[in-house]
Amino acid sequence: MRTPRRTSGRAGSFFLRLIISAGIFIYVITATGSVTEGTFLVRFWASFSAVIGKFASLPPSVLISAVGLYVIVLLIITLRWRILLTDRGFHISYKDTFKYVLIGHLFNNVMPSTLGGDFVKAYYVHRDARGSKKTAVFTIFMDRVIGSLATLMVIFAGALYLQTQEASLRILIYAFIAAAALGAVAIIILDEKYLEKLSFYKKLPKDHTVRKLHYAFFYYKRAGRKAFFQALAVSLIVQVCVISISYIIMTSFISKPLSYWYFVCIIPVANIVQGLPISFAGWGVGEAAYTVLFKMIAVTSEAAVGTSVSVKFVVLLVALVLGLPVYIGNKKNEIVRADS
Repeated sequence: MRTPRRTSGRAGSFFLRLIISAGIFIYVITATGSVTEGTFLVRFWASFSAVIGKFASLPPSVLISAVGLYVIVLLIITLRWRILLTDRGFHISYKDTFKYVLIGHLFNNVMPSTLGGDFVKAYYVHRDARGSKKTAVFTIFMDRVIGSLATLMVIFAGALYLQTQEASLRILIYAFIAAAALGAVAIIILDEKYLEKLSFYKKLPKDHTVRKLHYAFFYYKRAGRKAFFQALAVSLIVQVCVISISYIIMTSFISKPLSYWYFVCIIPVANIVQGLPISFAGWGVGEAAYTVLFKMIAVTSEAAVGTSVSVKFVVLLVALVLGLPVYIGNKKNEIVRADS
């Protein structure tokens, strides 16, 4: 049962993120706009109108392609999660898994809720899964881990290609190699056969939370290795689709040609920044990240912000058109189920 203190704490966190998003978004839009005269609000509104105008000016073919690519992203994300669920013995249909993904996507990007999309997905899979509820919920965490690993791999690939043209990126290559080496060492050291030699680990009961988490995570080092690499492979396809959305939108805003490899290196970094839990759905933070990162390749702030906002509008459009009807229909089914 939720306590009033916990509920108020979550509400406070939500409104704090909302204020941070609004503040950064208003500042970035105003600071990057071409209007320099008038009051702050006048300059903001003029700059914001220009950004909306950029989205409205997108050719229909670009908008349809971006929406189509994002739908493909959601379909592949569903496949990735279902790979992990099936590997652990949970026979949840692709249709139901896709439904959970759409509802989670809706909560992440549209609903004014203190719950994140992953918590919503965890609720449904915990309710419907037959077997270990905790194991089913843990697949959501692993889904995030594998997605993040794919993001880092793509950033490394982009930096590896671009460092031939920009020597300063070599330090990024060395940082990735060092991080990969540390990760490999950690996986070896934290293996159960080594931990069992430590006295504190030996004393832990078999059903202790630390042991369960350790087993759940390292399961993918042995028995779940095939599912892990399958999920990682489809995650790389997700990255290509996400990068391509920004690429086709930005190249429609500017006249000069841009290498796709710049986007391979920049977009994943921008997505990591706007994924930090300090703003509402990445608004404000994402626009700031796009502005700073694309400035390094001489892209105007207006084009960068216009691309970031346009991508978010595409996400919102898909969430509303696909996610909202699924959520409403699911709530009706829950009411019928409760009444019966």
